Amino acid sequence: MRKVIKIILVLFGALLLMNAAILFIATNFNLGILVEAGLGAVILCYGIFLDKLKGKKIIHAVFCTVLAVITGFCTFLYAYGNIDNVDYTEKTVIVLGCGLSGDKVSNTLAKRLDEAVYYQEKNPDAVIIVSGGQGPQEEVSEAFAMKNYLLEKGIDESRIIMEDKSTSTITNLAFSHEIMKEKNLPDDSVVVVSNSYHLYRAVSYAKAEGLKATHLGADIRLSGFVSSYLREILAVAKMWVFD
Repeated sequence: MRKVIKIILVLFGALLLMNAAILFIATNFNLGILVEAGLGAVILCYGIFLDKLKGKKIIHAVFCTVLAVITGFCTFLYAYGNIDNVDYTEKTVIVLGCGLSGDKVSNTLAKRLDEAVYYQEKNPDAVIIVSGGQGPQEEVSEAFAMKNYLLEKGIDESRIIMEDKSTSTITNLAFSHEIMKEKNLPDDSVVVVSNSYHLYRAVSYAKAEGLKATHLGADIRLSGFVSSYLREILAVAKMWVFD
């Protein structure tokens, strides 16, 4: 059994490291990729040196506790983000931005926008606010790329409002709320659209802004699952402590 556990740990750690390396090459670098690589390295080394560790009981207890906390946290975020509570009568849809590929939306962001398209088909009177400024690795603002994507999907331009100054989730919601005030859109009829891992924090910030928000979650590629959830754990912890 110990040999089986060692093999599983080594393979899992190596898989995380390899996936992080692929993401580093193929996508915009972010903290989640670094954390995934670090976790992969720790699990790999733990598996390799499992029989040689001094103070085994303490090390095993710490290792298992950390993995249990990470797993529990991810399960909570996953469950929250995959239980949609929209009723398709909301007046405003806020789609939160994320990284671009040049001047085009990334796969992760496209999934958010596809959910907004699906929502708008059921509630064509809703206004869609696309929220996101321009990052250092991006050729245009996220809001601009998001608007173009929605137009290509057949959404009427009159139903789209750009918020192109924000640089974080908290400013996504704050600046979008300011636009809602300018357009006389009600605070109690909002749906926040993002990927499932991100929705708990996004809705928390929306509520802090005074918005009564429902949420609609989008999935993500399997390759980005671990890095996205690991990064979100750190972001939620920061929110709880500082925000």
